[in-house]
Amino acid sequence: MLKSAESKVSIIIPTFNSLKYIHETIESVLKQTYANIEIIIIDDGSTDGSWDYLKSLRIEHLLVVKNEGSGACAARNHGYKLSCGNYIQFLDSDDLLSPDKIEKQVALLDQNLDYIAVCSTKHFYDLPENGKITDTDFMFSTDQPSQFLLNLYGANGRFEMVQTSAWLTPRNVIDKAGIWNASLTKDQDGEFFCRVVMASKGVVYVPNVLNYYRKHVKGSNIANQVQRQQIESQLQAVNLKALVLSPQSDTSAYKSAMALQYKFIAINAYPQFKDISSAAMKISDSLGGSSYLPILGGRLIEFLKFTFGWKLAKSVKIWVNSNFF
Repeated sequence: MLKSAESKVSIIIPTFNSLKYIHETIESVLKQTYANIEIIIIDDGSTDGSWDYLKSLRIEHLLVVKNEGSGACAARNHGYKLSCGNYIQFLDSDDLLSPDKIEKQVALLDQNLDYIAVCSTKHFYDLPENGKITDTDFMFSTDQPSQFLLNLYGANGRFEMVQTSAWLTPRNVIDKAGIWNASLTKDQDGEFFCRVVMASKGVVYVPNVLNYYRKHVKGSNIANQVQRQQIESQLQAVNLKALVLSPQSDTSAYKSAMALQYKFIAINAYPQFKDISSAAMKISDSLGGSSYLPILGGRLIEFLKFTFGWKLAKSVKIWVNSNFF
């Protein structure tokens, strides 16, 4: 691995109809205090003018290409093949990075070869400064990758997700782990970074730098879609995570974490896809079960959840939303 002054960082940005936000994302990249970067933007068949806007940019070390209609995972894989950086920064086209995010992560990775770097994420709707950080309890440095993941997945009874752009990864670790799984339509990042973290020697947490994750009120993005394909993908992703972590399958941390993950899917799938929900709950129960319960709604829905169970509460919530909203 090259030293910090020489290490190159490839910033790979898949985009689809992100004209409204991508200029802010690019601006956050251009404000990085780390100079040795290349920017690779993969347009996945945008129809909102994004392609014309991107092609009009005159930015040094910027490459804009099309990978039309193949999805975000395929776009990231295409960008990866075109890249030449020692470190890889995957960045979503509506998210932002604090100015010294890459510099500080590179500095630590250069001292910890074959580790992967992570930072906290601030979730925001309108302005980044108005956002909220929720992952502080899950961020730490360790030379035990499985410990980091199982803590993240719910070994202690609650779980968090590390958003794609929070990571910075050495190229050789990705080569060892394998590229993105383009068959997944949901939780692709969770499955990918599970493999990447487990292919690394450990995780280095970099405090005082941030990834800014933009949330959308009405949410047409993948994270807010509840369709059979997405739920099946979510179940497949957790199955793949469980396989990667299977050397830990006899530990209480594994059983607690994966039981929670499967129950999370069961609740998400119910009542639209009862077969998936039932299958996920059976696996959760076989691992010892989980006491995990999400917040499903307002006072009435929460009363129903604690009084009659989450299935009735979820059914009522969906009926109300479909008939009155």
